[in-house]
Amino acid sequence: MKAMIATLALVCCSAHAEFRDGNKLLSEIVSDNYQANSLALGYIMGVADVGYGVNHCAPGSVTSGQMRDMVRNWLTDNPQYRHFMGDVIVAGVLRNTWPCAKKEKGNGA
Repeated sequence: MKAMIATLALVCCSAHAEFRDGNKLLSEIVSDNYQANSLALGYIMGVADVGYGVNHCAPGSVTSGQMRDMVRNWLTDNPQYRHFMGDVIVAGVLRNTWPCAKKEKGNGA
């Protein structure tokens, strides 16, 4: 959790426009509107696809619904970070849940 908060703090300090922040993402996730739900799920899956194998190593059996639920739960439990960029939040949730194994450095021989 500390690593995720540190990552969020680093990234949030850079100033630029963002497509979705955590507030917007959560509102779409919990919306009764099918289109809003679909946009949120597509956004989460896009971030998951881009980060797979580098940022996180989720097992193949994980569903998009599970990832959505994890992001919703994190945003609900951590309202103080909802103003952070949505992609950073999603990537942090996935990385903390399924970190990739660290590669061992060879001895050069």
